[in-house]
Amino acid sequence: MFEKFRTALLESERPQNLTPQQLEQYNFLLEEQAYPFEEKAIAAYESNVHRAQQLGLYDSWIKQSYDDLARLMPARYRKRELDEIIRREMASNP
Repeated sequence: MFEKFRTALLESERPQNLTPQQLEQYNFLLEEQAYPFEEKAIAAYESNVHRAQQLGLYDSWIKQSYDDLARLMPARYRKRELDEIIRREMASNP
């Protein structure tokens, strides 16, 4: 839900009468407004992953949380080692 709010803000219609400089400022302000939603989405995905690790659970929803984290924070979550761990978990918990 948080990520959908973020996307809706960033993809919202822009006023037609803006100069290029005003449009750039408008886009920057929208990004600032969208950032807290992205942070909340990341926190929710990380919470899912953390709880699953504590309980030793793994399913398609946890995999989706990892995929979402990899998309939003690629430097931290898009790693080859993590992909291998996820594949191994999916194979052992069908």
